[in-house]
Amino acid sequence: MSDESREQPPLRIWYQGFLDLSTVPAYEPLLRRHAEAILRPGTEVAIHGMPPGSFDGSSPAEVARHAYTSALHTQQLIDHARRAEAEGYDAVAVGIVQSLGVREMRTLIDIPVAGYGESAMHLACLLGRRFSVLAFNPDLLDLLEEQIDGYGLRSRAAPTTLIETEYEAVARGFDDPVPLVAAFEAAARRALDAGADVLIPGQMVLAEILWQQGVRRVEGAPVVDALAAALKSAELLAELRRDSGVWSSRRGFWGARPPDALVESTRDRYLRQR
Repeated sequence: MSDESREQPPLRIWYQGFLDLSTVPAYEPLLRRHAEAILRPGTEVAIHGMPPGSFDGSSPAEVARHAYTSALHTQQLIDHARRAEAEGYDAVAVGIVQSLGVREMRTLIDIPVAGYGESAMHLACLLGRRFSVLAFNPDLLDLLEEQIDGYGLRSRAAPTTLIETEYEAVARGFDDPVPLVAAFEAAARRALDAGADVLIPGQMVLAEILWQQGVRRVEGAPVVDALAAALKSAELLAELRRDSGVWSSRRGFWGARPPDALVESTRDRYLRQR
C-alpha cells in the first residue's frame, strides 16, 4: 500500500469546558498552545466553553456544588456534543473532572466522547498503584468518590483530597500562581501520606495553571496532565474508530441510541416550548 493511499484527513476534536471563556481571557490561548504541544501533527482542536453569561451572578464552582443546577447546565454540554457530530468533528473531549453529560452524550452521538475524570483515572492506573483526585470544591468530593466506584477503580484509589483554596484564588492563578501552586503541593503531600502515588488535579483550570507553571511531579509522584488526558484519549478513540472500526457499545441503558424521532419530540416538549 502506498503512502498516498494511507493518508487520512486530519482529525478534528471538539474540546468542551465548563467555563465562560470570556470571563477568563488568558485561559483559551493557553489551552490552545497546550493542545498544539501534545496532539499529533495535523490534529485540529476547537476550544469551546459555556455560552457567555452562563454563570452571571454565580460561578462554575457554585453551580457544580448542586445536583440540580449541574443537571441544567449539563444540557448545554450535550447540545454542544450533538453540534460537534453534526459539524463533522471526529471526537468530543469533555474537560470536566466529574464528566458531566459524558454518558448521555455517548448514547446520542456515534463519534467518541472522552471525559477528563474517567480518562485521567484510567491513565493514573498506568502510572502508579493508587491515585488521589485533588479538588478545591469540597462539595465535589463525595461525587468524585462515587465516580471512582462507578468506574470500578476503588482498589486503585486513595481518598480524594481537598485543596485549601477558593475559586477566586484559582481564577487569579493565571496572574498570581504562587499561592495556588503552594496550596496544591500542600494537598498533594497529604494525599501521598494517605497512600497515593499519582495525583489528579480535580478541575481543568487548576490543572492548566499547574501545567503552565511546570508542576509535573510532587515528591516523585506524577501529576496527571488534565488536558492531555482528555484530548489524547479523544484522539486515540477517534483513531481506533477510523482505522480499526472499534467504537462504543450500543447495548443497554448507557449504550443504546434512542430513535431520532423520540429525541426530537422529547426535546420539543421539554426544551423548545419554554
